[in-house]
Amino acid sequence: MIIIDLHSDTVTKPTQEMREAMFSAIVGDDVSREDPTIIILEERVAQMFDKEAALFFPSGTMSNLTAILTWCNGRGSEFIVGDNSHMFLFEQAGAAQFGGVSPRTVPNLPDGTMDLNLIRLAIRDDDIHEPQTKMICIENTHNACGGKVLPISFMEGLKDLADTYNIPVHLDGARIWNALSATDMKPYKIGKYVTSISVCLSKGLGAPIGSLLIGDSIFIEKARRIRKALGGGMRQVGILGAAGLKAIDDFESGILINDHIRTLHLANGLRKITFLKVQEDIQSNIIFADILLQGTKTLNSQIISTMLKEKGICISAWAPMLIRLVVHRDINDEDIERTIQAFEQVDQQLK
Repeated sequence: MIIIDLHSDTVTKPTQEMREAMFSAIVGDDVSREDPTIIILEERVAQMFDKEAALFFPSGTMSNLTAILTWCNGRGSEFIVGDNSHMFLFEQAGAAQFGGVSPRTVPNLPDGTMDLNLIRLAIRDDDIHEPQTKMICIENTHNACGGKVLPISFMEGLKDLADTYNIPVHLDGARIWNALSATDMKPYKIGKYVTSISVCLSKGLGAPIGSLLIGDSIFIEKARRIRKALGGGMRQVGILGAAGLKAIDDFESGILINDHIRTLHLANGLRKITFLKVQEDIQSNIIFADILLQGTKTLNSQIISTMLKEKGICISAWAPMLIRLVVHRDINDEDIERTIQAFEQVDQQLK
């Protein structure tokens, strides 16, 4: 049975063009800054966001951790972050483990933003009894809020607030390419509102490995030392960078728009399923749906996931009564129709 994997966009496979580029990549020792392919990739991505420099990482988690350890350059410091953000929920408290840095959470609103006044109140005073606030972190698109695209009005307000207190803003842009595609916005228009950015190449764009941290040249030089200490300094990594360059080409050709169109079609199909309540306002490639009780039948997300897997559909049992589906470049129109049909079959089984 062919499995249609919608549990995440991390399951994408590199394209044939990526594989060919990897095979013929010109490489060198990146720790010594001698890998020409990585240099091209870093310069290209930095220019896209109108920043001075970028640094290649094996993962977004390491990239985000490096950003924290670079900005929060003293044990006992603190960063402000949404309570539903990936950096807080799913990166294993790396800042505390490795840097002695703690998060100060502010509630995420349903659209992925945070109340600016609550952010202001979370900024520490210059008090010997308190940690120092060293950075503010945001996420775009916001995964756990349903792939929401942060409004520019929020980013403008946050930049004004951060500038007032001279605090850097870091953007976890694991799915920034989806945000840009959904709004038809150029990367530099996002870049001007934040101090540093982490972008991922290995989700919807389909590269096998790779994230980049972007910022000014001084920040990136400090980050380079931290990357080395964390074990992220790699040698002939241009083999991966070559796939990343093809991934950027694909972004610029507009491939993610297809994912968003298919996501809307899938969401509309799932709205007819009686045991689901699909989230409103689908903005990118992520769908969350609540599981609704069906009479006296025992039902939860794991049961639904198992029933669907028997029909060749893989989804994420996100919480006991919540499922997530993520559309990506390896999902086609036929896969969407087959997924809707599988849910309809499960719906009939539960009646």
